[in-house]
Amino acid sequence: MVLLSSYFSEPLPPSIDSLLNQREKVRQRFPPSHRSPWRMSRRAVLFSTGDTALACFYRIYQFIVVDWNVALRNELEYFCIMNPDWAVADLPDPADTQDPARYAVLAGITYLLCEAFNRRIELGLPRDAPPIVEDWEELARRPKVLERVPAWAQRVPPLENVLRIPNSKGRYVEEGGPEVCEPFRKLNILMHQPHIHFV
Repeated sequence: MVLLSSYFSEPLPPSIDSLLNQREKVRQRFPPSHRSPWRMSRRAVLFSTGDTALACFYRIYQFIVVDWNVALRNELEYFCIMNPDWAVADLPDPADTQDPARYAVLAGITYLLCEAFNRRIELGLPRDAPPIVEDWEELARRPKVLERVPAWAQRVPPLENVLRIPNSKGRYVEEGGPEVCEPFRKLNILMHQPHIHFV
């Protein structure tokens, strides 16, 4: 059983190779609520016990690398909706000098967060929108405050050599293919576009 306190330590997460070689261990490391539809009870517990944006960001990284779509979507919703004060631009720089590949993936994820959250915002759903919208006109009157990529992520250079990350079925995406993740491609990483939209 995983202690909740393990969610709140924020050392750098495992390397990409380590995650890919132990996909099932990643799934076992997180409670069952990551494998089922989004549960407010789990979120309330985490929120009340001191979860952080960086810890959540590192969970998103793990779910993206191992291609665990249900957990990824749940974590994106948690970051976006339950914690509207967690600005993407304020994510601290992991300063990952030991592992350029992991650093590049982390940088690429900030672009995906902005893409996912800004799509909702452009559709009229600010991050602090109520779970059940009763007054769409009031939401429409609010200024659209879009998320921004952190400055550190914009400075992360592309990898010298192409990094190919397979999906959960062990398949690789081809460069120029319709399924390639564009923010990662710009960092010289080829992987399938993760399922980041949850509207």
